[in-house]
Amino acid sequence: MWIAIIIVALLVLAAIAYLASLKGDFQVKRNREIAAPPAQVFAAIVDFKSWPQWSPWLIHEPGAEINYSDKFQQEGGYFSWDGERVGAGKLSHLDINPNHSIRQEIEFTRPFKSINQVHWSFEEKQDSTIVSWEMIGKMPFFLRFMVKQMEPMIGRDYELGLALLNGYVNAEAAHPQISFIEREELADFFYWAIPLQGNLRQLETARKGDIATLEAAAEGQAGLPLCLYHHFDPGQLKYDAEIAIPVAENAPASNYTRRQFHGGLYFKMHLRGAHEFLPLGWYALISHCRMHKIRLDFERPSLEIYNNDPSSCENSNQVLSTLYIAIRK
Repeated sequence: MWIAIIIVALLVLAAIAYLASLKGDFQVKRNREIAAPPAQVFAAIVDFKSWPQWSPWLIHEPGAEINYSDKFQQEGGYFSWDGERVGAGKLSHLDINPNHSIRQEIEFTRPFKSINQVHWSFEEKQDSTIVSWEMIGKMPFFLRFMVKQMEPMIGRDYELGLALLNGYVNAEAAHPQISFIEREELADFFYWAIPLQGNLRQLETARKGDIATLEAAAEGQAGLPLCLYHHFDPGQLKYDAEIAIPVAENAPASNYTRRQFHGGLYFKMHLRGAHEFLPLGWYALISHCRMHKIRLDFERPSLEIYNNDPSSCENSNQVLSTLYIAIRK
């Protein structure tokens, strides 16, 4: 009995010593050119009632409880949120320099307690604005092991939020529109494929040409062009994938690999916007499933279906893609 207690005590001391050796400070900053003048962008950010329209977090729980203070657009004003999925906290204006900068304080109360500083800056660039969004903070002692994850995780949230903000202030500007649908059981199908490996920028370059090649060869095309991700690391943005065209079971032989997709349970999301937003779409989809405690199945491929041809759309915001991620029953 005493030996077990001693071992547990040593493990606890070792864990505390390890955490004490880690730095708890973190800093995250992202920039984006927004297609609107600084005054318009500034007005959207200082107005807390606009945040539910472009927040990269509230899209996962639009029913979260939101409360606003009096004079919420002024120094000392704040809004608070409380949700089952997004936790709870408060964001306050500390210092406002109209059309130039905003300094805020963000206080998280759930799932853990933390107070961090948020800085916004606005730089005019002809008819647009370079917006910088920054958070500086410190993780609680027992969560210091998460510091290395904060920059990429919050960074992608900021990238998504700035892209959504671009559409909020200018509906004609290129931006993503995300709709989480629900679970769907996908059926089996056959397809011709061109295998691809690398990073998502390489995929973006290869996608259009490979789809055109397959469509020209596929006499028995039986569905929309798509990409199947067999191994996908959204953190590193690397993939092992196939650009594919569904074909009939009795389709004639070709020079391309003929394979079969085995269906199953998937979670579905629609993304409107240029294909450049697909990486952010995948990040949002994975985050949504994790927040809602939907168990992912990375042993099965994820699907990215191209519902229309971008070259046939008058505006990139009309481009529609459907994302399916495999989940467990």
